[in-house]
Amino acid sequence: MKDIAGASKKVKELVRENIRLAEEEGRFNDDVQPVDWEGMQKVTADFVYLPKNPVKVVWSWIARGFAFAIAKPLCYFGLGSAKIIGRKNLKGIKSAVITCNHVHIFDTFFVRAAAAGHKLYITVAEFNNMKGPLGVLLRGAGCIPFSDNFGAMKNLSKTVSTLLKKKRFVLFYPEKAMWPRYEKPRPFIEGAFHAAVTNNVPVVPTFIMFNNPTGVKKIFRRKKIGVLHVLPPVYPREDLSKKENIEYMKNKVYEMLCKLYEVNKD
Repeated sequence: MKDIAGASKKVKELVRENIRLAEEEGRFNDDVQPVDWEGMQKVTADFVYLPKNPVKVVWSWIARGFAFAIAKPLCYFGLGSAKIIGRKNLKGIKSAVITCNHVHIFDTFFVRAAAAGHKLYITVAEFNNMKGPLGVLLRGAGCIPFSDNFGAMKNLSKTVSTLLKKKRFVLFYPEKAMWPRYEKPRPFIEGAFHAAVTNNVPVVPTFIMFNNPTGVKKIFRRKKIGVLHVLPPVYPREDLSKKENIEYMKNKVYEMLCKLYEVNKD
């Protein structure tokens, strides 16, 4: 047990140091955690993003139901809270790209809880397309992986368009890499906003704030508590070109998150 705890502590220290260096050097989209490349299932051009096999369709219902059932308990366990502020901003939206800061292994479940009543798909890094039972569960629950294969990425783009036309929600992490418990907004890459503009749907920004525990929670928790904020949607503008709209939406969402952070930070 000491060896396991010691190894875990070393990894956490390494991640904290990687974050410090990446932040110092302005590499805000870099991966800072060790990656299990051997546990990854490669995403090739023939990868099926939306299986039509009846068995896999039924499995998807089961996996989604399970993921939704454990969403709030996992948020409480990992982030100390399942509190969602601003869920009313999803009212009336049938199809959207959702963005979230990538700060915890369970942040997907926070967004899933917020998006209750909507069918959610989650874009993930290729190394999160795992082998074995966990990978089967994640894919069944709606994870759609990126790839370094051109054919696979072309299929992914088509898949996202298909899902948005079917009135689904698609989650992107525009900061790209997960930085555990990093509190400030990080600069974005364009993928989420390109998908929104291409398919003429809004971007709904969400952001996990970390606040000091209050009341009884101060007794039981030393770490800050995560709270998910759902912000008003940002729509493409008719007076802008595709390129201009991508830049506009990316900058607008980032500004909204920076303002939210400044107003609510502890």
